Amino acid sequence: MDLTSQEKLETLLQSSRIGMIGLVVAILILAGLIHWLRSWYRDRDDPAGGPNEILNQMEELHLEGDLSEEEFRSIKGQLKRPRD
Repeated sequence: MDLTSQEKLETLLQSSRIGMIGLVVAILILAGLIHWLRSWYRDRDDPAGGPNEILNQMEELHLEGDLSEEEFRSIKGQLKRPRD
């Protein structure tokens, strides 16, 4: 069976479309996986560094006069309270 040039071209274009669709799907899956991994990793990070670091920062604000004694005691009590 001898295919004409046009039939050969159509066959080639059809196989190229299937390959391109597969490539696009693979790229989208990979992008979704990268997004999920990055968000999972970021959720594990604690930007404040924990209650002790927050308390140290609040104490500095209190000593500089930016935080009243009452505000500092309130924050300290909340940070020292056992978490459920």
